[in-house]
Amino acid sequence: MTSTTPSTQTDEPAGGVVKRRRDRAAREREILEAAERIFGERGYQGTSMDDVAAQVGVSKPLIYQYYGSKDGLFLACLARLRTQLLDTVSDAVLAAPDAEDALYAGFVAWFEFLDDHPQAWSVLIDEGMLGMSPAAGPAAQATDEVRAAFIDLIATMVRMNLPPGRTPDEDEIQIVAQSISGATERLAIWRSRTPTPPSPQKVARTLQTLLWQGLNPLRTPTT
Repeated sequence: MTSTTPSTQTDEPAGGVVKRRRDRAAREREILEAAERIFGERGYQGTSMDDVAAQVGVSKPLIYQYYGSKDGLFLACLARLRTQLLDTVSDAVLAAPDAEDALYAGFVAWFEFLDDHPQAWSVLIDEGMLGMSPAAGPAAQATDEVRAAFIDLIATMVRMNLPPGRTPDEDEIQIVAQSISGATERLAIWRSRTPTPPSPQKVARTLQTLLWQGLNPLRTPTT
């Protein structure tokens, strides 16, 4: 009687797990990209999970499985955009050869990012869409965290470029960082409402020229 030898275990089960993980990551990216567009266009209240599911071509229960609720999906969009924006601006600033160019490069990166993600402003920064939302508390906190991280980046850049012997004045640094952050937000709102807005490069250059002159006192060594 011929014995049957058990088949040798292959890598197929592990490969299947890897493929499922990869498929899920791709699907989550598609869901977040669609949700970003719809939240940005319609606001939180005007968006339903059915809208997002139809846009992506998946079932609504699958989105609930991934994110738990519409609040969870909205906050996942905020987290994704926050990481993308801060990474983009940080990379541009760190690659610049000096402080003046870093200021310009950071502004260009900021405005180019918003141009490349036309609904990002509504989702990421504009709190007006959150007024009646059940997610308003966590979402408002998330947008504040974006601002705080951006302000910290500006403040760090200012500290790093103080002249030798200049003792950092943290009040002055915060005033500068908060002012720059506020200016970029207002300019982003203005550009989003202007039919033919100036290019990111023109806005960045004008803002850099204005601010760089105002930063002269901080760039002067103390005597």
